[in-house]
Amino acid sequence: MERCPACRARMSEQSVCPRCACDFTLALGAQAAARRHLGSALHALAQGEQTSARQSLLKSQSLQRSTLGNYLERLIIPADSATDF
Repeated sequence: MERCPACRARMSEQSVCPRCACDFTLALGAQAAARRHLGSALHALAQGEQTSARQSLLKSQSLQRSTLGNYLERLIIPADSATDF
């Protein structure tokens, strides 16, 4: 997170905004978990494990949508089941 979503102050590596003192520990944890799940989805896809890739991708996208995740959704999830979200 480069800027505080609340006051737009520059954020450092800390999870608390230096200006407004908003604590983003949970949000940063969710971002990290989303990245881990997306990595797991890519790994599973490379191994040919379509079901595992889909499950990991859905977990990732539920935590934080990403451009890469959006592309993978189109690749992994058939169009007829995309309305299941």
